[in-house]
Amino acid sequence: MNNEVFLDRLERAYQMEEEMAGTLIDLCHPKALPEDIPVDVRKRIQTILLSIKADTLRHKDIIAEAKKRVSL
Repeated sequence: MNNEVFLDRLERAYQMEEEMAGTLIDLCHPKALPEDIPVDVRKRIQTILLSIKADTLRHKDIIAEAKKRVSL
C-alpha cells in the first residue's frame, strides 16, 4: 500500500469516526435524554460523551501528524 492510499484510508476512517461520534453526542445530549433518567446515569453518559469527543479530537491530531510525516 502506498502512502497516498494509506492516508486516504486514515482520512476516511477518521471521517466515519467523527460522524458516528457526532451522532452519539446528538442522541445522548442531556436535553435529548428522557427526563426520567436518574442523575447518576446522566452524569455517566456525559462522562462517556466527553471521552468520545476527546478521543475523536486526539485521533484528528494523530492523522494530521501522520499526513505531515508522510508528506515530508
